[in-house]
Amino acid sequence: MKIKKNVLAIAALASLALSNQVFADDTPTTDDGNRYNRDRQYNSEISAADAYQQMMKNEVLLLDVRTKREYATGHPDRAHNIPYPRIDTGFNQTPTKFYEEALKAAKGNLDQPILTLCRTGSRSIDAANILADPQNTANDPRRNAVDDPDAKPFTNVRNIWEGFVGRELYAFVSGLPDPAIPLDLNNDGFINGDTADVYEHTTDANPDKDGWRNFQNLPWSTKIRKPEAYLQDSMQYECWQTDLGC
Repeated sequence: MKIKKNVLAIAALASLALSNQVFADDTPTTDDGNRYNRDRQYNSEISAADAYQQMMKNEVLLLDVRTKREYATGHPDRAHNIPYPRIDTGFNQTPTKFYEEALKAAKGNLDQPILTLCRTGSRSIDAANILADPQNTANDPRRNAVDDPDAKPFTNVRNIWEGFVGRELYAFVSGLPDPAIPLDLNNDGFINGDTADVYEHTTDANPDKDGWRNFQNLPWSTKIRKPEAYLQDSMQYECWQTDLGC
């Protein structure tokens, strides 16, 4: 879809405003504080760009909570894959198992700074809330408490706002028949569609989506390292990497 020049100008301004959002609140709250306007028990949101900078300084543990298939089709380098709420499509992961695996990845350190990541920033909200509030003291109906009554909260959990693939962004202009104008983030004159540039069953490539691998254009990899793979289940990842299915 071709975009008119005046719309591109509006898009550029809106994109700049969005890119300058700052999330400085480090106090857990039951008020919304994420792009899905859901309750938040974790510390705060963080942009993909800031998350990458912290990873380069070895300051954080990044938990990619997407399914093993999604992880195999591309992920931030050195991200640990602990899927939530699905191990694979159709197979659920319990909050207790997710918490236990995160505790192992953090080597038992509840003060370990943790970042959560999913496709668009939604599943990772629930995952971050489990880590920050394993007993579900907020009584969030979306999730259950961790089974272990002695499970203690992680003290420094943040969620990556945009996710790995990201979402479309829109400008809102009054007076137009459709006030929601899609933003041409990569400024090529088109609103691009989703494509697959790694494995045909996962369409993650779209330069007009705002995530880690697309508009953010941050480094990512398809390389599977056993210490970072879920339960060191490398065979499952290799199955998708060879496009054979599992």
